Amino acid sequence: MATPSSPARARHRRVPGGRQRAAAALGVTAAGAVLAHVLVGSGPVAPAATAEPLSVAAELGLSAQSAPDLGELADLAASRSSREDQQAAAAASQAAADQAVLDQQAAAAAAAEAAAAEAAAAEAAAAEAAAAAAASSSSSAGSASTSTAAVAGTATIRNSAGPVSSRVQAAADAVVSNVPGADSITLGGTRPSAADPDGHPSGNALDYMVLTDEALGDAIVAYHRAHWDELGVEYLIWNQRMLSSPGGSWVMMEDRGGTTANHYDHVHVNYR
Repeated sequence: MATPSSPARARHRRVPGGRQRAAAALGVTAAGAVLAHVLVGSGPVAPAATAEPLSVAAELGLSAQSAPDLGELADLAASRSSREDQQAAAAASQAAADQAVLDQQAAAAAAAEAAAAEAAAAEAAAAEAAAAAAASSSSSAGSASTSTAAVAGTATIRNSAGPVSSRVQAAADAVVSNVPGADSITLGGTRPSAADPDGHPSGNALDYMVLTDEALGDAIVAYHRAHWDELGVEYLIWNQRMLSSPGGSWVMMEDRGGTTANHYDHVHVNYR
């Protein structure tokens, strides 16, 4: 078999090289077309570019036909803002009203507390005054009971129709000597018109005319209670009440129709 010569082998080898050159030229042409497309910018629109906006609109429930314009959106936003402002104003008004009610309740509670405190203070002051008066009365009574019926002077019985008994005179002398203020008042002795025959008509009673000095009347009563047996007291009448024993209770008397008749201006003492 004959072996091809060298030129023939060379021609046979160039064929593939020509194909390569053709392919290269074709590639260059394609690259140029792509470059021209890029530079000119007139390429086909990718379908995926519109897919995402359409899906967002669908999610919002809008379509191309129903989508509101910017003016409507602005109106909606303004309406929502107005409602929010109204709700905020209503909430603030309600809060102010609630606070006013709370302030009113607090003021009422404070006023009630102040009134209660004032009433308690007044009650405490009254109780203190009553206790002081009771202590003073008790002290006076104690002093009168422990002291003797010292006689420093003689009582002048001015309003009298005649002499009183010696016991009544001695009792009067002791009272005016030991009860401050008793020596300056009028003492009423015998009086025939008195209803009690064993009292003023017989000279066994005295009226200590204290008039409006109620404290002096109380002091004269206290002295007689402290020296009941020593002075020979039978009973006392004072402020329309009658006392028949030093440790007994006062008994209310009937209304006799007047200040003097009801013994509001004098202490009546019947002596035995």
